Amino acid sequence: MSTGVVLAVLLAALLHASWNALVKGDSDRWLTSGMIGGFGGVGALLVALVFLPLPQAHHWPWLIGSGALHATYFILLVNAYAHGDLGKVYPIARGSAPLIIVALSAPIVGDIPDLWEIIAILVIVSGVVALSLEPGQVRTANFTTIGLALLTGACIAAYSLFDAVAIRTIGPEIETATLVYLCWLMVFAAIPIVAATYWARRGHILIHLRAHAVQGIGGAFIAIASYGLILYAFANASVASVAALRETGVVFAALIGVLVLGEQFGKRRIPAAIMVASGAAALKLAG
Repeated sequence: MSTGVVLAVLLAALLHASWNALVKGDSDRWLTSGMIGGFGGVGALLVALVFLPLPQAHHWPWLIGSGALHATYFILLVNAYAHGDLGKVYPIARGSAPLIIVALSAPIVGDIPDLWEIIAILVIVSGVVALSLEPGQVRTANFTTIGLALLTGACIAAYSLFDAVAIRTIGPEIETATLVYLCWLMVFAAIPIVAATYWARRGHILIHLRAHAVQGIGGAFIAIASYGLILYAFANASVASVAALRETGVVFAALIGVLVLGEQFGKRRIPAAIMVASGAAALKLAG
């Protein structure tokens, strides 16, 4: 994995942790997620229509499919948080996704990680779980919480594998393929996200918009930039390695929690953070 790809994924992880902190810190995660998706879709549509070439006819199924998978991820994540705490959902979802991707990346994408890459990925996943999970949390979580978290992780794996194949297929066929793909997937993801938000919170949307519109616009920009960097990485590196390295976001999330939200880091988290960092360094050396 090249230095440029590593830096892109690390920056994407920081941005991902930042917009997740916005969702976590808000009083209504449905409305915050809906704002991020809605503003992201509107902004992406404007950029796509004004500045970018239109996709070719055979590109639309990729774009619509990706949008549907990302929307499903958003909706599953919000529902998972409605049934369980962040600390119960996050480690299961984020820790299971890279394992699924490692298992399926060879037959689906054609990426075959070598032994050292697999070891580095497992170190990162172990660190993610150890960093995020408090003692006894899985034991006290109900089956609904665990099931939704696992479905969320499966959806992360699904859109990662789908997008890796799609961007490598579309990339050689259209100018500025990464930006075109990113904008249109955001447009198609926004439609069901906004619809689900309206169904869940109709009557409260305008009040929330008046108070938090700037937060929603900022979150949308951060989310789009974060995934744009991941699409660039998918086009230039192993999808399993990129997905695992992206999980360094849990370290950034922990630091944001301490520095911004006033959370305690705890001595137990220090070795876990070192594990994630060590796995990230090993991925760079393995590449």
